[in-house]
This record gives sequence, structure tokens and C-alpha cells, in this order.
Amino acid sequence: MEFADLKPLRRWSDFPRRLTQNSRWIYIAFFAVPGLLLLFLSYTYLQPPTLAPSRTSADDQTHLAVATPSPTAELSSITLHQEGEAGASHLDHSTTPLVRPEGIRIVGVVFYGRRDRSSLLECYLRKNLASNGGWLDEVIWAANTEDKEDIAYGEEIAKTVDEYTFMPINDGGFSGIYFKAFKEPDAIYVKMDDDIVFIDQSAIPRLVNTLMNSPRALIVSSNVVNNPALGWVHYHMRAVHPYVPEVIPEHDSLSTKENGAWRASELPTWNESDSKWQMPELDNFYSLFGVNEKTSVPKHRWIPTRNLTYLYQTPVASSEYDAFGNNLQHWPLAAQAHYSLLQNMEERRLGRYFMVHGSDEEAISTWDMRGSRISINFMAVRGIDILNNMMKLKGDDEHILTVELPKQLNRAVLVETTSVVAHFAFGPQKNLIKTDLLERYHNYASEMICPNSILEPEAVLAQRPNSV
Repeated sequence: MEFADLKPLRRWSDFPRRLTQNSRWIYIAFFAVPGLLLLFLSYTYLQPPTLAPSRTSADDQTHLAVATPSPTAELSSITLHQEGEAGASHLDHSTTPLVRPEGIRIVGVVFYGRRDRSSLLECYLRKNLASNGGWLDEVIWAANTEDKEDIAYGEEIAKTVDEYTFMPINDGGFSGIYFKAFKEPDAIYVKMDDDIVFIDQSAIPRLVNTLMNSPRALIVSSNVVNNPALGWVHYHMRAVHPYVPEVIPEHDSLSTKENGAWRASELPTWNESDSKWQMPELDNFYSLFGVNEKTSVPKHRWIPTRNLTYLYQTPVASSEYDAFGNNLQHWPLAAQAHYSLLQNMEERRLGRYFMVHGSDEEAISTWDMRGSRISINFMAVRGIDILNNMMKLKGDDEHILTVELPKQLNRAVLVETTSVVAHFAFGPQKNLIKTDLLERYHNYASEMICPNSILEPEAVLAQRPNSV
């Protein structure tokens, strides 16, 4: 056999050796190619979907905005500002337009009984009537009182505008109000106490908007200043500032309806050299004024330290996340919260109370109570939810609406934190009347909301034909 005839055979005999030399490259290729394929597929599927631009016309968009309320508190609908000195940011919603829903009646229900505070509430409600560009179709003044002058004042203010209805509740207490005033299943009711002393201009629209966009919510509360469950939150949100009482009051410097004072910037700065501050026990707070009992606290005002380091030595540092805690039981915490709100109002910084969280696309501004009790000073609720549970609303309506029913029905209780209102006082906070806060809130409303048109109880009752 010729040597040339052996060449093919030789090539085949060398194949095992060559295979051995190249096996590591085959091994690498065997695993590398599928690996690269998996990486490519993973990258492709993990990318966020790209939405095609909407082809809806401008007219269609307008129609949809009316038919379906915009999602609650989207970050895109809130203007972001920077707070200069502290370098922190906050949100200001005051110029954000909200579209009132068509075909739904929105009814305010005032749990009324005290004329001396209701004049401020009436001012704000008048500005929120549908006839004045607001969202309230009707306001029911549900009078749970036997005081003749309180009743007379309620009757008179109900005559001032067509949207007001005076409704005396002769029996049943608070439960009687639910039975008599909440009659329309398809309506949205805004329930409020009669001593609401401030309502931000978009508070009611944002409150209603959040309820409509939250099917699982049983009730939605506003972000209420002087609400025990929220006082702790406001403190930690830096919405409360260091204020201390002027323990030696200068009576000529107090706010009065005549002098029109309300601005925090006009208050003097507390001077440590004039009065060494020593935070007492809350139960003995009255001792600061040199008196022996709570009822002897003199008329006074609170003044700012304008030094943040003092905040931890002021009453608000004792805040508790508890509906029955210090923020309810001790009036100094409420006083500090109110004076801080007046400062935030003057500085146009209500955004300090907002809690907007989540990503830009899914930002929300609600606080979920998660079974914890909250005072229902200012809340929105669907008529059908009250009617379906009417027989359960006996006794402690607040506990039933915020604790029992949500648990039984698997429903949520939300706080719309961009809906800011102020509630004046609870029963244990009687000494708030010893401050000049009511006068300051009155002067703010008289200057900024209802110029020279607040329905003063004394003036209204004096014009009554058969004055009591």
C-alpha cells in the first residue's frame, strides 16, 4: 500500500488527540451560549413596559376628568418647593386644580351646639358652597343643643343662604344626627364638629376626591390640627414649632377682634434671660403662671423661641400616638399646635403637614390608621355606608366608625394629609379659651376669608325680631 493511501486513515487516528486538545473550548461554548441567551431574555422581560401615547382628543380628556375624579394626591399634581434655611423640601398644593364630580351630591353636616365657635366655621363653609365655586351642595346644621341662644343663632344663619338647612335634633344625641341627617345613599357626607376654626381652601375637594378614589375606605379624615392621633405625627413631620407661654401676660399685646392681630411674625421672640424656661409636669403646667389651680390660668398668648433646639423642652415633645394620650388630655400641646399652624399659614407652608410617599408614578398622600382610633372632627363618608350600618351607630360613634366597623367590614380608615383643617378644643382642653387663639383665628378669617362679613353671634341675635 502506498503511503498516500494511509493519509486519510492517519487523519482519523489523530481525531481523538485533537478532540482532547479542543474539549475545553467546546465545554466553554456549551455553557456560554445558553448563559448569554438567558441574560438577554432576563434583560428584555425586566424592562418596564412602554405605553403608547394616548390618542384621546383634548375634548375627550376633559370629559374623562369630569366623569372620573383624578387619582388622589398624585405627586405630579403637587408643586415641589424648597424650604430655604433648613434645606428640607415640602409640598404646596394650593394652586392645584381639582375637578368637582358630576351627578353626586356633597352634603356637609355640622354637629352643632356652640354659637361662639360656629361663626368661624360658617365663614369657611360659605366659601365652600357650590354657589360660590366650592363643592358643598348643602350644609345641614344639626343642632344637638337645648340652649335657646344657640338654637336661635343656628336658625338665623340658616336663613342667610339657600344651601343651609337648620335641623334640630330633639333626641338621640349624636346618634340622632345620623338617623335624621344622613338620608341619601348616593351622596357623600362631610361630617364636622362645630368648633372647626380653619379649613384650607382645597381641604374639602381633596377629602372628597380621596374618598371617591378609595373604594375600600369606609371613612376619610382630613389632616386635623389638634387631633390626638395626629399630633404625634405633626410633631415628627416638623410642622410644630417651639412656642412657650408668656407667663407674665401683657394684656395690651393680646390679640383682639379690634386690633386684628394674628400673624406669628409680629410676636416677640422669647428671651431666655427674661424667663428661664423649665418645662413642668403637664399636670402642673398652670404653676408656670404663679397660680394654684388650672382654672386660675390668666388670659395669655404663646410666643416663639425661634430656636429649634428648644423644641424638645416644650409641651409637644410629650406627644403620643394615642387617641386618648397627652395630645387629648393636656391643653398646652394643643396650644402649641395651634400657634404653630398660624405660623405655617402665614408662611404659606401647609405642606409641612403633608405625608406624600411612594415613587413618582405611585405617590400617595394618605395615612392609614390600620385599626387605631382617630377623632372624627372632620371626615367624609358615603351615605350608603352610614345607612347600611345605621343601627350600629349608637353610643360611641367614633369608636364604631374608626375601630369596630372597619374591622367587621374589612374597610380602611384613611387620613388625607393634604386636606388641612384645625379643630379648636376637646373637653380636657378648656384652658385653650384662656389663650388668644380664638381671636387670632377670627382675625385671620376676617382678613383673608370673609372680609368684614363674619356672622358674629351677638350681632345676629341682636337683629332677631324676638331676641331671646
